[in-house]
Amino acid sequence: MPFSLLGKKRLKEQHVAKVFVGTLNELAEKTFPTLSEFLNEVPELMESPKIKPNQMEWFLYIVFSTNLYNLQYHFESNQLNRMRILVIDEFIESLEGREHDLTLEQINNYEDYITSLEKTNNDLPKSMATAIFNKYGINNCQLDHFQKINTPNPIIIKSIEEATKNYIWNWTDFLEKYKMVA
Repeated sequence: MPFSLLGKKRLKEQHVAKVFVGTLNELAEKTFPTLSEFLNEVPELMESPKIKPNQMEWFLYIVFSTNLYNLQYHFESNQLNRMRILVIDEFIESLEGREHDLTLEQINNYEDYITSLEKTNNDLPKSMATAIFNKYGINNCQLDHFQKINTPNPIIIKSIEEATKNYIWNWTDFLEKYKMVA
């Protein structure tokens, strides 16, 4: 394997995109049943949101879109554009049997949603936790006070954030070890 002058292993962007998407998909698939069980048992909720282990699609789009949004903080413009294209194409391909344009539209909608949450929160793990809270209708299960003001209980958001923060790819560590090449 080729090494750069700084001793970093060189990886092609296409390979990184494939590993990135594959890892996120595998992590989501393996852990969502446990996460759904956790969300159903949050003690601060008045009732369970009754999230089923097979209701993973929203979660997968939230995780993917959060990570797609996060790319902008780690890559310069040209490489960012290439990585976005590679990652989106790889993600769409991983969702076998899906119509390309419809899936791309869903990705754009979810990323716009994460972007709007991020403008308010300025904290990517909190934005992802808020997206999960909203998409799975957890507001309807919390105390009346928080339901009426349509605001997540901060304790619930913090617990979701703690449970999901590791779904955000650590590009800082990755880029310290590897140099990406087109």
